[in-house]
Amino acid sequence: MDGIQLVLMIASILVLYGSYLVLLRRSSKIRELRGPASPSWIFGNMLQLTLSPTYGEYEFEWLKKYGSVYRIKGLFGEDRLMISDTAALQRMVNREHFTLGPTLRNANRLVHNAGAVLLVEERDHKRLRAPLNAGFTAAAVRSYLPILERVAQTLSGRFDDITSDSVADISPLFGQATLATVTEAVLGLSLNDLGDEFISTNLEVMKMAANQSATQLLVDALLQEIPVPIRDLASRIPVQPFKFIRRAKYLSNEIGMKVIQNSKNAKSRGLDGACGLYGDLVDNTSPTFSERDIVDQTSLLLVAGQDTTANTLTFGFIELARNVDFQEQLRSEIHASLGSGDAKLTYDSMPLLNAFIKEVLRMYPAVAVSDRLATEDVVLPLSEPIITSQGTQISEIPILKGQVVYMGTAQYQRSESRWGPDANEFNPSRWLKEGGALNGEGVSSYANLLSFFGGSRICLGWRFALLEMQVFICELVAQFHFSVPDEDRLNARCRYALTLQPMLPDGKKAAFLKIKRVG
Repeated sequence: MDGIQLVLMIASILVLYGSYLVLLRRSSKIRELRGPASPSWIFGNMLQLTLSPTYGEYEFEWLKKYGSVYRIKGLFGEDRLMISDTAALQRMVNREHFTLGPTLRNANRLVHNAGAVLLVEERDHKRLRAPLNAGFTAAAVRSYLPILERVAQTLSGRFDDITSDSVADISPLFGQATLATVTEAVLGLSLNDLGDEFISTNLEVMKMAANQSATQLLVDALLQEIPVPIRDLASRIPVQPFKFIRRAKYLSNEIGMKVIQNSKNAKSRGLDGACGLYGDLVDNTSPTFSERDIVDQTSLLLVAGQDTTANTLTFGFIELARNVDFQEQLRSEIHASLGSGDAKLTYDSMPLLNAFIKEVLRMYPAVAVSDRLATEDVVLPLSEPIITSQGTQISEIPILKGQVVYMGTAQYQRSESRWGPDANEFNPSRWLKEGGALNGEGVSSYANLLSFFGGSRICLGWRFALLEMQVFICELVAQFHFSVPDEDRLNARCRYALTLQPMLPDGKKAAFLKIKRVG
């Protein structure tokens, strides 16, 4: 631990202790709920929640023991609420009583501009979201299909270079491919146009995001308690992590401005549509949606559009390697569709493919747990009554303004009462049952899953991500067979690092599979 980290740790203890005394008086209702014992006053249950060797080791057991709403301890004894109840999640998703919690907000503010659509509040969110939505409608996403198929074919060539029943790390291959698709579709650029410095800096930022530690939890807690201007000054400290983050943000802004100028130049020469989505946005700038607004979205679209989809694909292929029989069934469906004589695959008409994607998204939501901050007093209804520590049954929970609560996306998607007794098993066939996979009402418009969140804040590029996964899976499964490595040290597990990441037992982000060309 260097000197700066030590100072931050000591300061965090002092600041958070005072915050704890205030919060303790405001959280009495939450203290009446049942929840796991706290093994540490300093860390509460946060090390169990965020740093367990395999994600969910504690969390899914808490779900079974305490139900869909329970209390956990944050740092320095702060009471926090974990929620995976359907009715409560519906209220949180569809009503504007909550905003991003301090952990997510601070992490995203470090990496992205303050004007990114993810970070702005409701009025600005609506203003920015309308023109951005136009680039991700169903029709707009279908227009990106040639790009996705071209990148998928390039990725297939990369797999060909490493195959012959050899073991390879698929994680960086998916990362590069998803970055290529979003770069071309959104910016109208190639990976080469981004430049080596941006790609290498972006990779370093991704590596940092995958490395969580107890010290980092304390530093994050400090950042949550100090005013934004001071927090922004702290990010200027000349240490290597902040240097990478600042450089990545600067380069993203440079790329955004470059694309805007490219679009203007292309338009002056009569070349419409030469700069992807950004070209369309430039054509529709107005007093309420400026070029600065466009630039502010660049890092968000590049990072969010790359890493989450790449990780989901990686987990999907790990499951294919573990479930060889299903892999063969999926390959047969893909070959049958390819041999149908249609010029283009109708991806949405392939039941096994789409059941597989839904099950991967159910089991491995990118943001498995996310903190939310109540912006006003609100009462959350419960679809399933719970019993307090005093033995009282309650069917709603009052939340006070300023209270931090957790949306347990992964828990909701592993709840046995919602998904059946095999909720913790990877089983794509659940999506092929008559009546659907879910028992009761869901919480979002896509497959009753929260993997893309929902409501007005649903993931901007969710349709793009789905089509991207469909194209990549069909391209690769049709041509290659995947199996797990013989050495346990090469078998990835699911770890939490703000998003779910595939990691080896030694903590390195990677996912090795045995790859062999089919036929």
